[in-house]
Amino acid sequence: MACSPAQMLANQKNAQKSTGPRTTQGKAVSRANGYKHGLAGTGVVVPHEDAQEIAQRAETLEAEMAPRNDLARGLVFRIAFLMLKLERSAEHEAKAIAYRMRRAEAKFDDARLAEVEEAYDWLNGQPATSARRLRQSPEGIEKLIATMHDLKADLSRRDRVYWDWRHCDRFHHLMGVRRNEVPYTRSRGLTDAIAGNFEWLGADEGGGLSVGDRQIWAAEQMIAILDNQIRTLHELRANFDTSAIDLDRSEAPTRALFDASQEAILARKYEAATERGLYRAIREFHAAQGLTPQVEPDPNLEDEMGSSWPVANSESDESMKVDPIAIEVAADPVPEVEIAPEPPIQRRPRLDRRANRRR
Repeated sequence: MACSPAQMLANQKNAQKSTGPRTTQGKAVSRANGYKHGLAGTGVVVPHEDAQEIAQRAETLEAEMAPRNDLARGLVFRIAFLMLKLERSAEHEAKAIAYRMRRAEAKFDDARLAEVEEAYDWLNGQPATSARRLRQSPEGIEKLIATMHDLKADLSRRDRVYWDWRHCDRFHHLMGVRRNEVPYTRSRGLTDAIAGNFEWLGADEGGGLSVGDRQIWAAEQMIAILDNQIRTLHELRANFDTSAIDLDRSEAPTRALFDASQEAILARKYEAATERGLYRAIREFHAAQGLTPQVEPDPNLEDEMGSSWPVANSESDESMKVDPIAIEVAADPVPEVEIAPEPPIQRRPRLDRRANRRR
């Protein structure tokens, strides 16, 4: 869709206002906007303090390692960079663990409250599961008690009784059932009676009273049911064993020592890759210097090529050279066993299926 000349001019003016940073300082700040921990990149974007530390460390390592050529000097700089990167990785992990441990108990409490709120929100859709889960924590039981008191307050209003099928459904959901799942409940009959329908009441239940007085009598009976449920919930709350919850809360900082989040998994992968890169750079430096690592081989372990032969440290060390062909292997001779020829395979005669079909 083509825009008008006025709109095009307005777009050009707006574009002049959003050109990004122009100064050297602003570009440097913008360049590090996406910098988080510096473990995933190749070191192109590093903080100014880290750049100075890398330069100082490279200068110290160059004095210690005495590189002989440009390649070796470049590897010294890379070793310095990877060493700092590995230290930053360990520092990042330690601070992340400390951060999680400081907030572990508060996070545990928040998660428990969130479970109560979620179960309460799902009372209408999943009453059985939600009511059961609410009764599994002190906060959930207190939530049920508060809701029961709200229902009772609507029944106890002085101006008029405020109770309908929504209240009845809410009461059933607090009990963990749906109103239509059972053929008849006492609360259903009393709800009808409060509305003026006494079909589900017996003749002796409020009989002889006027319609208005009988409605008030039904409301009082419903209040008695609510009071009974409130007493039951209070007893459940008083006898609730919180030892398991207290133990889980006290162990929350210990569980926070290991972070299984995707971000932490990636950070550990970056750290392992950095460590491999550091050792690779050291090996390449030794190769550039024409040095052989002074490592005594373990005859019980095999190297990467599947060989367990020791390697000489220099060409003059003849004692370390071993000719595998010159080694005589003492072994018992294997006796020759005559193998009897296998009997020929007897094939079954082929049937003529066309002849059978003719029959």
